[in-house]
Amino acid sequence: MGDAQGWIMIRKQRSHLIIFFLISDILGILAAYFYSYAFRFYGFVIPVSPGKGIPPLFSYILVFPLFLFIHLMIFYMQGFYKRRLRRTKLDDFFFISLNAVITILVVQGILNYLNAYSQGPAPLFRVEFKLSHWFLGVYVVVAIFMVTFLRNQIYYFMKKRYSKGLNLQNVLIIGAGKTGVSIAQKLARYKDLGFVVKGFLDDNKSPDAMIDVDGGIPVLGQIQDIEHVLEKTSISDVYIALELSNYNRIMEVLRLMSRYVVNVRLIPDLFQLLTLKSTIEDLDGLPVISIDEPPTHGFFWILKRAMDFTFSMILLIFLVPFIILTGILIKITSKGPVFYHQERIGLDGKKFIMHKFRTMVSNAEQSTGPVMCKPDDPRITRLGRFLRKFSIDEFPQLFNVLKGNMSLVGPRPERPAFVKDFRDKIPKYMLRHKVRAGITGWAQVHGLRQDTPIDKRIEYDFYYMENWSLPLDIKILWMTLRKGFIDRSF
Repeated sequence: MGDAQGWIMIRKQRSHLIIFFLISDILGILAAYFYSYAFRFYGFVIPVSPGKGIPPLFSYILVFPLFLFIHLMIFYMQGFYKRRLRRTKLDDFFFISLNAVITILVVQGILNYLNAYSQGPAPLFRVEFKLSHWFLGVYVVVAIFMVTFLRNQIYYFMKKRYSKGLNLQNVLIIGAGKTGVSIAQKLARYKDLGFVVKGFLDDNKSPDAMIDVDGGIPVLGQIQDIEHVLEKTSISDVYIALELSNYNRIMEVLRLMSRYVVNVRLIPDLFQLLTLKSTIEDLDGLPVISIDEPPTHGFFWILKRAMDFTFSMILLIFLVPFIILTGILIKITSKGPVFYHQERIGLDGKKFIMHKFRTMVSNAEQSTGPVMCKPDDPRITRLGRFLRKFSIDEFPQLFNVLKGNMSLVGPRPERPAFVKDFRDKIPKYMLRHKVRAGITGWAQVHGLRQDTPIDKRIEYDFYYMENWSLPLDIKILWMTLRKGFIDRSF
């Protein structure tokens, strides 16, 4: 089963998995819809208004197909029914939640339009039915829970059946250099979704050698053995990871691949240059690779900005008494201003003024110039040490978030003097300025703060930029609430 027959069987298994997901989504929506109706109108938690009474179930049954259709259409547009399943559970939860909210907004919009139409002169039909707001509120919560729960059960089933080949995608990597190893490491993250790197082909490695990835991946032979490997092994995906200098070798491999029903992906050593997201654009028919594309752009950039603005406004309203109290304590305990305003480098390398509570003596850098603060720095006041330990000095940066200078989540901004020094010493350091600086970030929630070497923090910043998503932002905010506020170096 090493050629087309094996690939056809794997495709059938994947197609069955898609059907499982589709059925589970329909059952989850169905259960959530009618449970919400029963909970709203027959439960004791939310009493029914005496004047309104309980609407007939038949009316809600008539609206259900609209709910189901919109749900499934949004799931389809979100990529939930593709054969390649690469999302994490956190991503799934976020998109399912977004789906539920959008669905009730669309359904409400349609019903409100039909209601308004019914009030017009001589309408062709009348629709006077309205959904209960309490029903919709319950439905959003239950639908998110039910769809997520059933999908997780299928993921669990996948893992149990994994050894039997369900959704199995056997990968062969041609080239065991840095690029090939990087591909294997990335695919290893999706092993629970059926990605298995069966081995490498490389002219510079001895056969049966083991590459230190995911417990060891064998070198199956040289590149010339590719046909033999494809005939003997059920390979569904081939990644070509050769250096651009091997152009003739790449073309030879592509020619051989045309004889087999496998997915071929060409990733030359240009892969090593792509630190952030890359995209292929069309320039009047000419493909153009955009290197280091900023991860936050388009619609999701708008959502991130909306989340920043909303959350920072809510937090500022909630923290106003605490901010006033902190300001009074700073004034009482040391001479100087309450706030400390400092120039930093932000999005697109532009300078902005970042606001903090003052934690050092006034004019702390008058004689030294810009220097990094250390935990045992004698310039830090007694109250300042407490404020830094619990990151309270960062709270005024919420005003920066409102202005748009910063985001709630992103790489921490540095001062111009340090940026000038780091960009000459650390490769691709300036790429971190392709996203908004943040109050908290992936490095901070993993305990990497100012006393950590900058090159180590940069690794975490690049990981964040490469893997950015709104669910990742939410995860970082949650980790910050749990443990990220405390700086254990103070």
